[in-house]
Amino acid sequence: MFKLDWEVKNLSFKVDIKATIIATLALVLSVVVMNFAPYLAIIILPFITIPGTILWYRSKPSFFVTVVVTLCATVLFNNMFLLTAMTLMVFMSVFIGQLLLERTSKERILYLVTAFMSILTIGSVLILQITGNIPLTSKLFSQYQDVLMSYFQMSGNLTTEIEEALRVSIEILQVSIPGYIILWVFVLVLVNLLVTFPILRKFKVATPVFRPLFMWQINRSVAFVFVITVLVSLFVSKENVVMYGIVTNLQFVLEWVIFIQALSLFHLYVKVKKLPIIVGVLIFVMAFIFKPFAYLFGLMDIWFDLKQRIKK
Repeated sequence: MFKLDWEVKNLSFKVDIKATIIATLALVLSVVVMNFAPYLAIIILPFITIPGTILWYRSKPSFFVTVVVTLCATVLFNNMFLLTAMTLMVFMSVFIGQLLLERTSKERILYLVTAFMSILTIGSVLILQITGNIPLTSKLFSQYQDVLMSYFQMSGNLTTEIEEALRVSIEILQVSIPGYIILWVFVLVLVNLLVTFPILRKFKVATPVFRPLFMWQINRSVAFVFVITVLVSLFVSKENVVMYGIVTNLQFVLEWVIFIQALSLFHLYVKVKKLPIIVGVLIFVMAFIFKPFAYLFGLMDIWFDLKQRIKK
């Protein structure tokens, strides 16, 4: 009996009761709002990792208590999408909190959390499809193709060439879905870090700051993997759906990473040359318009360190 009482008291000592109650109420309230007003999720999701990150950083027992209560409350709404979203946000809180404990740079947190969350998100989508909670991607795109075909048939403009072009375009779009999911996750993580870190500092959580864009440097191995991916894509046919999808999405993600490196190079050039802000904005706009050229500059910077040449 004495031992049991000691264990309960010891547990109470480890669990921060006040922080646990506040964090649980905040998360449950977020769940209620998103259940009845799903469109508000776009505003809530970037902030929803704050309670979990703080608790993981300060008291893991409090974190686990809060997570269990929150997920149990979420289950009561019988909303599989909401439960999936909250589970993903819990993992995101853990990733961010643990990387903060390890004193990782903000750029590395961005890349690592994006990688982890992308894998979990794509896996969650596959599970939802297998369990029948959302339709298969192939079925959705098949229906979309049928609608387009019907439209062209009614207008009398359906030809063999148009039909083949539509089929190929839809196939490319379908295999690119994971790449777009990764891009969406990247944006979500970036916004999350930008808006939550200043708040976390108010709660005495040590957070790094983003280095200026011109100081960002992608590892040279990324360029190496990108070149290999492009070479492999030349020998992969669309009939090999799995391999084609992997190569296409990997190339899609790597292109965005290299594009960020190009923006970093342009930012340094603007800074060193002390160009007017309007000129810098125009350079960035042109980079988005002429992305293939931006990719080339990004690759060259990764391989040959063009920034050092600019500084000299």
